[in-house]
Amino acid sequence: MLQYKHTESRAQPETTLPITGGRHLVRKNIRKESRTDEKGAAFFMWVYDEAVANAAEYAAYVAVEAAELKREREIVDEYTLQLIDEGVL
Repeated sequence: MLQYKHTESRAQPETTLPITGGRHLVRKNIRKESRTDEKGAAFFMWVYDEAVANAAEYAAYVAVEAAELKREREIVDEYTLQLIDEGVL
């Protein structure tokens, strides 16, 4: 199981990023937050949770993401068919 830690960055992070030794950085809960520095100037920070995954963990992560995406598409298709059956679409 991946051990996530809270991370911040000024640059927008990618969801996954290959690093050395067959490992990947895996990021989730990525969001952009507005901040103010000590002089009152506004700036943005990217805030997210990040973990290092070995090859096996990354393969499992990819499989779970694919399954979740497939299920989300099925839900949208079911809802669309329901709207068609009800005459809304």
